Amino acid sequence: MTYTSISTLRPGPRLQEAKSQAEFEALMVEVWSVVTANGGESTVTGADLARGVNVSLTTYPDAASAAKSVTELTAKRLIEFESTGQFMSLEEWLPIAGPLMEG
Repeated sequence: MTYTSISTLRPGPRLQEAKSQAEFEALMVEVWSVVTANGGESTVTGADLARGVNVSLTTYPDAASAAKSVTELTAKRLIEFESTGQFMSLEEWLPIAGPLMEG
């Protein structure tokens, strides 16, 4: 079963220290190489302007692959994760939560 992670994050020190657009783009290639190497596929990535963070939904083969990706990106100082964890759509969540709400 696949695992979809939702992460709030900021650029890590290496991305923040990029001196040119070309350097920044090369570092982003490194970011996506790590994600891809761990079986990740981006669903959506964007900015939460109200909170001043980036948000990413990424699907991995399993939770271990997601954790490995987060660990590598952090260790390489590419991304600073504010939070990361499992994301469930309402279609996935309701069949689990519904019966529990009935008491």
